[in-house]
Amino acid sequence: AGLALMRHKADEGDILAAMQGAIFAGGGDYPANEFIIGSGEDALLCRYKAGRRKLAKNDQLTLEWAGAYHHYHAAMMRTVLIGKPTKRHEELFEACAAALAACEGEMQVGRSFGDVFDAHARALDAMDLSRHRLNACGYSLGARFSPSWMERQMFYAKNPEPIAPDMVLFAHMILADSETGTAMTLGQTYVTTPEGPRRLSRHAPGLIVR
Repeated sequence: AGLALMRHKADEGDILAAMQGAIFAGGGDYPANEFIIGSGEDALLCRYKAGRRKLAKNDQLTLEWAGAYHHYHAAMMRTVLIGKPTKRHEELFEACAAALAACEGEMQVGRSFGDVFDAHARALDAMDLSRHRLNACGYSLGARFSPSWMERQMFYAKNPEPIAPDMVLFAHMILADSETGTAMTLGQTYVTTPEGPRRLSRHAPGLIVR
C-alpha cells in the first residue's frame, strides 16, 4: 500500500498512513511498537523519530514495519530508493543480500542464534563493511504488546540460545555508511521448520527502486 506512494515529493506521513491503514483493512491490529520511517540522512537512523519530510528527486527511504494480527507479528525491513540509485547503494544491497542468504543457511533447527549472527558478520566483514554493520542482526517475534514486538532471543555474537522448530525469527541486515551518507537494509521474517527456514512474505528480497 505504501509502495505506490513512494515517489518524488511524497510525504512520509502519507506513506505511513497507507501502510497502517492496509493492516487495519485486513483485520489486523496496531503493532507493539511504531513503524520506523526515515529518508535522506534519517534513512541511516533505523529508529523511530518525530517529524516527517517529503521525498527528494533522488532519495533513500528506510522502513521497518510489521503486520500484526491478534498481536502476532511478522516484520520486514527495506531501504527503498527514489530516483537514480548510486553505485554505493547497489554495492550495499548486494552485501545485504549475501549476508541474508548466509543467515538463512544457518537458521536451522539445532543451530544457535550466535551461529546466525556469525554468518551475518562473516559475510559483511569479508566485504570490508564491519564498521558499517550492527552487532546484532535480528530476533524472535511473537504475540507481543507495547512497547516492543521483540522477544528476548536475539542474533548476537556467542549467543548459545538454540533454534527450535516453529520459531518465528526476524533477520535484518542493516548497513549505515555514514562516510558517504548511504543506507541499505534488508529484513525478512521466517518460520523455522525441520527442512529449513520458510519466508513468510510472498515478496522476494530484491532491490526496490521507484
